Amino acid sequence: MASESLSDCLYLRLPARSSGSTPQHHSLLALALSARGRPLRSAVAPLGELASQFIQVPEVVLLISASDVTLVRLAVPPLSSTRLQAALPSLIEDQVLGDTSDYIIAAGPEADGHRLVAVCDRVWLQSWVDTLRQLGARRVRVLPMSLCLPLIDGVVSAALIQQGDRYELALRLSTDEGIGLSIAVENDSELPGTVTQMLSQLVPAQMVSLSVPTAQQQQFMHWLEFRQSSNISLVDEQWAEWIAASHQVPVDLMSAIDDEQPSIIDWTGWRYPILMAMMFVLFNIVAVNADWLRLRHEGLQVRDDITEIFRRSFPNDQVILDPLAQMKQKIAISRQTSGQLSPSDYLVLSAALGEAWRESGHDVRSIAALEYRDGALSVKLKPDTKLSLEALQGPLVVRQLKMTPSPTDPQLFLVGRT
Repeated sequence: MASESLSDCLYLRLPARSSGSTPQHHSLLALALSARGRPLRSAVAPLGELASQFIQVPEVVLLISASDVTLVRLAVPPLSSTRLQAALPSLIEDQVLGDTSDYIIAAGPEADGHRLVAVCDRVWLQSWVDTLRQLGARRVRVLPMSLCLPLIDGVVSAALIQQGDRYELALRLSTDEGIGLSIAVENDSELPGTVTQMLSQLVPAQMVSLSVPTAQQQQFMHWLEFRQSSNISLVDEQWAEWIAASHQVPVDLMSAIDDEQPSIIDWTGWRYPILMAMMFVLFNIVAVNADWLRLRHEGLQVRDDITEIFRRSFPNDQVILDPLAQMKQKIAISRQTSGQLSPSDYLVLSAALGEAWRESGHDVRSIAALEYRDGALSVKLKPDTKLSLEALQGPLVVRQLKMTPSPTDPQLFLVGRT
């Protein structure tokens, strides 16, 4: 079902195909401008003069004459939208005359295994849609006029629609049923008799709510009073009811037109927020890059200072790859040469480990072997020895040591400086 649109819309009532071959730009169309589902004003104007209106509204709704649309309710198997559109010509070929490729065929949503199918002449409708696009229409909906008549329980809605010097009678029989017939009269005075006769043949003994143009209102009232017709009630031609009913029309013929609907988003109102967002992003990019350049410059300056200190301290070393690591290595070698112990030496590490071991309540006799390599101790425990790493954690941290278990041997641990 077509979703209810509460944005501004321009409703155009197209003339019937049988009304003549007036160029579309010069065709006089009945129109109504709607805001949030309510009509603001109605008028009659040539299509070519509506270009400024098309630019201002996000959506244009075309109401096709009831006589130009065939409505059929069919039992359709459950198919995806793409497969359904491909299968519709075969399903509908018994309901139309001629080649199904000459028609636009659109299906509504599935209900109880059935779908409402609308059929319309392809070339005629496509030419109207193309003209609207050329004039600036952004989004177009195409609805049958008969289904835009109000739906009243127990009453048939009918509308006498004037198109120039021609008339058409549109009827809505139920939720999914609607028909339209052209009326040919030599004089407008014949309209009431012709219309009432057609209604008595189409919907005999049924209550009818008939809307007529304002110009024919008095004429129909006198006719019905004279004939004492009680099953027909007259109402004014009201765009408000047509617009309200259009929100519930279950089929949109534009869904079967190949042209992709353009976006209905109006970016005009978003240009300032988008501009501010772009400026904010640009400002942050510049700030982040400026901060990165500052930190990089400081890092290079610190590296140069350390390199200069290393060169002054060790002028004989020509190759400098990592001045900080090389300086630590030189200091450690100098301490060893002078007899000083390094924090990563075996004696220092084993002594600190022994103190932490006893302080945590463990027995040093549970250690089977110690192995020193690359400034770290490998501690091998005796079988069935239970070690509490939680108890060792505090004493080890105080002595700047860390102890990690081996992933392959549960009795092997590695002790090193933090």
